[in-house]
Amino acid sequence: MTDLLQTYARLAAIAESERDLALEGRIDELHGLQSERAALVAALPSTAPEGARPHLLRATAAQAEATAALATAMRIASADVMRVEHGRTAVSAYRPGGPVAPRIAHTR
Repeated sequence: MTDLLQTYARLAAIAESERDLALEGRIDELHGLQSERAALVAALPSTAPEGARPHLLRATAAQAEATAALATAMRIASADVMRVEHGRTAVSAYRPGGPVAPRIAHTR
């Protein structure tokens, strides 16, 4: 395999690692892989050689799965935030006497 095709194979491997991290919920670990992927993509020619096709198909499939996993994680996180906000609103109803005026410190 040529060096260029090895680069495409590495790109597919990175996409699969990103997918695995996303599926495992290890979102914080994606940044390092994304930086490596960006550097590889920047070094690739504008037109891929025919031999890169299987690697690009692997990368495309893995990227689609990673995107779906991240979208699901975002929906779950958004729902969690909505529950917390709803809880805050409900708890605030128990404050005595309505809104509290801010205190102002007087200095003389």
